[in-house]
Amino acid sequence: MGMTYMNLLASSHTRRILHVLATVLVVGFSLYGGLAIFYWLGWPVWLRYCGAIIFPVVVLGLWLWPKPEYLIRRGLAVGLLTILFIGYAVKTPVEQEWVPLMSRHASVAIDGDFVTITNFRDAVHRTGQPSVPVWTTESFDLSQLTGADLIIQPFGTSKATAHILLSLGFADGRHIVVSMESRQAKGRAFDAVAGFFRHDQIYPELATERDLFWERLARTPPDNLQIYPIRKRPEVLRAYLERIFAFTNNVRDTPKFYSTLDESCMTAFINLAPESFASVPFYDVRRWIPGYSLSLFQQLDLVDDSLPADELARRYSLQPNLQAPDQFSSDAAWSTYVRQHRGAL
Repeated sequence: MGMTYMNLLASSHTRRILHVLATVLVVGFSLYGGLAIFYWLGWPVWLRYCGAIIFPVVVLGLWLWPKPEYLIRRGLAVGLLTILFIGYAVKTPVEQEWVPLMSRHASVAIDGDFVTITNFRDAVHRTGQPSVPVWTTESFDLSQLTGADLIIQPFGTSKATAHILLSLGFADGRHIVVSMESRQAKGRAFDAVAGFFRHDQIYPELATERDLFWERLARTPPDNLQIYPIRKRPEVLRAYLERIFAFTNNVRDTPKFYSTLDESCMTAFINLAPESFASVPFYDVRRWIPGYSLSLFQQLDLVDDSLPADELARRYSLQPNLQAPDQFSSDAAWSTYVRQHRGAL
């Protein structure tokens, strides 16, 4: 008798714990679902605003309302969540009217050692003026790839926030800069929260250094840029670059969502990296937080590891008041000048 009572008590306690856990999950999923509706492009704005409020209220009402017939109501709540998340999982990016700097998608053709990039960007940026998009077609000889630089652009007030770029250099002094961006529609600013809700397209920018570097340096105040030489052989860099080219063509043909977590400016590069370049376990939080990535890159022996990360950042930060690219005869000449002015004063 005593044992039976104890078993019943334990069973009741277990059910109570499971009920609490289930309720926490339903609350979390319903709130996430509301935000997913809010950021669901392709739906009318009024519907997204109303749905973002009504959906979690209805789901939580069905789940939390007391007896009678609570099992039926909870089944309906789970059904609504299931329907929403199936639709959420299969939805595709919506075409929009893009800002001029992102109006075209790069396309890459490889023929042996030679690569031709269509819609290679070389935009003109002047402080206080709108940027002028310039789209070119450029050819590069992959056998002349000489090295690469990792670029970190800290921003915001938190040390955790940064943007990551990659610049690959060739023997003729030219560079291909790669930046994984959230494609921006006209009339909308970048929203980091939207990146958690399958909202924007991921947009690989392939451009010159005088475009992507000066775009940031021409701002008021200018952004901080740090340029770190990467310690990898040209053949490893080439394998990595060819993966980036393939990804660029793939998302041109089949657009993908930008994800603040697993397909961002940082994680997209890590996902594409061959093991010979970098292998980062998923549980390393620095994989997900670009602002703390420098110590990760040092640990991977991608960049100089002879100094603490903070000191290394000061040494490789660009100095203020750099001359604009239009003061130089070529992109290659400006790139050389920029690298001669590292070591923030």
